[in-house]
Amino acid sequence: MHKLFGVFAVGAIALVSACSSSASHPNANGSPSNSPGASSSAGASASPTTAASASASGTPAPTATPAAGHTVGTGPGSKPPGRPTGFTRAGTYDYDLSGTTTTRLGAQKISGSDSLAVDPPKGSQQKTTQKNQQGARNQTLNLTSGGLFILDIHITQGSFNEDFKPVGTAMYFPANYKVGSAWHWVARSTDGKYTLDTSSKITSSTTISIHGQTLPVLVVDSVVKFTGNSYDLTEQQRDWVSTAYALIVKEHLVTHGTIAGFKLDADETRTIRSTTPRSA
Repeated sequence: MHKLFGVFAVGAIALVSACSSSASHPNANGSPSNSPGASSSAGASASPTTAASASASGTPAPTATPAAGHTVGTGPGSKPPGRPTGFTRAGTYDYDLSGTTTTRLGAQKISGSDSLAVDPPKGSQQKTTQKNQQGARNQTLNLTSGGLFILDIHITQGSFNEDFKPVGTAMYFPANYKVGSAWHWVARSTDGKYTLDTSSKITSSTTISIHGQTLPVLVVDSVVKFTGNSYDLTEQQRDWVSTAYALIVKEHLVTHGTIAGFKLDADETRTIRSTTPRSA
């Protein structure tokens, strides 16, 4: 499964793209997630049904609670139909973006699209690239019997160009997924300036209609914290994950925080256009 940010799900791009490369001149254009992302990633070598209680530094992990305006469902604990092989079908997937971003310049609408390019697997690994006009996020995942694990995340946007490595083990999505499964992971930029801290939990299972296609999905709620070098942002994220396609088919992100002391608020929705990639 792959998160389009995410990921910093929208993760990092969604966070960084709200401001220009010069933190004193925020840009009000929104961007993808992850993003932590299809389904948010996670963490440590703990059982996938138990959230890690602390980061590598000993700081308590943030609690994964529903994003603003969301409620936790009470769906069955069984898995939706369509257990994935772990990897996503290679090709390029397109997502439509909508929402608003508010900075010191005022509120502006988010509209547009982004793409998720999925490479064919190589051995136990698969690479993906999520991008739009704001920037890109490259990610490498490794498939094991325990699930998908993050090996590397690289984020570029303007002058922001950082490579992130997990602190310890970083689970992206557990193999033994079910309602109630929870996990936590931390990644740090290789220059030591930035930290990503993500906690995720599968809160329900349901069905969702995507452009006329009804899909059984897992609902994953995450809290993503991005800090360092004048950034202090918290993103509440809800992903609707199709296990049959190993894809996030819809994502809602609510971001609050500051960049260089300037306040940022954003509310963004990403919806996949088709579960069939437009190119292989």
